[in-house]
Amino acid sequence: MTESGFDQLRTRYRARTVRRRLTIAVGLLLLLAGYALLAVSPDTPSDWVLFRVFAGFALLFIGFGVAVLPLLSRITGGDD
Repeated sequence: MTESGFDQLRTRYRARTVRRRLTIAVGLLLLLAGYALLAVSPDTPSDWVLFRVFAGFALLFIGFGVAVLPLLSRITGGDD
């Protein structure tokens, strides 16, 4: 392989690593947003409680899928 071939491989590896880290960071932010929505104070109007709980669980589900599942698949060797 030529020197430029190694540079291309290194560039692709760095781009994949940055993309993976960014995806995990976005997933963690979604998880935090879900937890924040689930923290319903007692003075919250009852009209909004169901919406906040539904949205919070949806964000937790999506955040788990975006952040945790890729980590688990990488640990178990599913992502080579």
